[in-house]
Amino acid sequence: MSDSNNVSHWIDLVKNGDSAAANRIWQHYSERLVQSVRRRLLGQNRAVTDKEDIVLSVFDSFYAAAEKGRFPDLSDREDLWQLLLRMSARKVVDKQRHDLRQRRGGDVEICSLDDRGDNESIIEAIGDEPSPEMVLMMNESVEQFFSHIGVGHLRDLAVARLYASRIESARF
Repeated sequence: MSDSNNVSHWIDLVKNGDSAAANRIWQHYSERLVQSVRRRLLGQNRAVTDKEDIVLSVFDSFYAAAEKGRFPDLSDREDLWQLLLRMSARKVVDKQRHDLRQRRGGDVEICSLDDRGDNESIIEAIGDEPSPEMVLMMNESVEQFFSHIGVGHLRDLAVARLYASRIESARF
């Protein structure tokens, strides 16, 4: 096998900062690594955890560490594959921990205000009218929106749609 198709050769080039070799490694391993990460993420909220993002992070970390000489014993395709699997497993665990932190919404029960159980006092405290601050912010947002539209048919259409929405919400 020629050096240009040899994973061991690509590893040596990546250690020296060669971006073309990094791209060859990416092309050779990325899809397999995405499949591996997908299996590790089964049952998780896919909106929160994206397998491609994890794989990109793995390769980014690998390239940076290889250039800094952190993998002096890394020499062949099997070593590289095992390293990439180990890095991806750790990143999946880190991502799971990150997503489950309470401030990120993990392990928090979400209740609908429509249930009207114990929430009646909350709804009474909130009220059904927007606060003066909210009205001011909405007015500023609408003014900014209309300043970008300019004059003409598009502005007339936006005003008509906004007015129609207001009438619909007033019925309910």
